[in-house]
Amino acid sequence: MKKMKEIKGWIFSRFESNRDETGQREPIQFVSCQFNGSRCVNQRETINQCLFNSHDSFTNKEYDDSIEALKIAYDQTGEISGAPCSRCAQLFRSRITDSMEQIHDELQRMTTGFFSWGSLSPSYELANTAINEFRKND
Repeated sequence: MKKMKEIKGWIFSRFESNRDETGQREPIQFVSCQFNGSRCVNQRETINQCLFNSHDSFTNKEYDDSIEALKIAYDQTGEISGAPCSRCAQLFRSRITDSMEQIHDELQRMTTGFFSWGSLSPSYELANTAINEFRKND
């Protein structure tokens, strides 16, 4: 059985950026895999790079770029298939969806209320659309 661990320090928040700064470039890492990760090395590299780019874009207030990077990462999970790899692909999709939900929630907070930033509404809608697409595909 394959296992992966999620690096818990990757939280999408403009107010609380606690991504592990140890130079770790893989938000999701293998703990064990019967194929030693050889079947999905290219997809994992793309997915992890997209997660990294998305986080950096979000902290730099480039919200649309952050959302697009997650959409690319999510699409890459579709290229990981077959038993037992499909379970890992589902784990990646779950991690990517969690990240998109964090972005969505943060943008929702910034676009509602007394001190809302109306200019972020298009980014909020983009995140909302992406989450709905992700949920529809799961």
